[in-house]
Amino acid sequence: MEPYKQLFNEYINMYRPYINRLNGLLTSFNLTTAQWSIMFLIFREGAKTIGDISLHQNVEKPTTTKLVQKLVELGYVEIQVGSDKRVKIVQLSDEGLNVYGQVRVKIDHFQRDLSEGISDEERLVVARVLKEISSKL
Repeated sequence: MEPYKQLFNEYINMYRPYINRLNGLLTSFNLTTAQWSIMFLIFREGAKTIGDISLHQNVEKPTTTKLVQKLVELGYVEIQVGSDKRVKIVQLSDEGLNVYGQVRVKIDHFQRDLSEGISDEERLVVARVLKEISSKL
């Protein structure tokens, strides 16, 4: 098999089992990977508008709005109105920060276990390659 085919084949074979296991970790917090990715983005980069989140996640605004609404219902995020009242700014609540920390510990352990036996250099190469491919999509 050509190397480029093997790269994508291995990615596809890994993706669904990884997401399923990740969702399993998140269920005790009533979260999905899509909701977690929003919390991760806000934690890493600070408060964001729905539009910013949609753009970053490559998801339509109505989908992002539904995901954020669920996070509001869970008490994990708060929405504030921007200077333009049509703009809603999403930020983690105190409960969201607490849950973020708990989830981060579980995910760190999970990801460390999965990548055991792979050197940091190899991990960085894979990360760079995936980032480069993503930039072309």
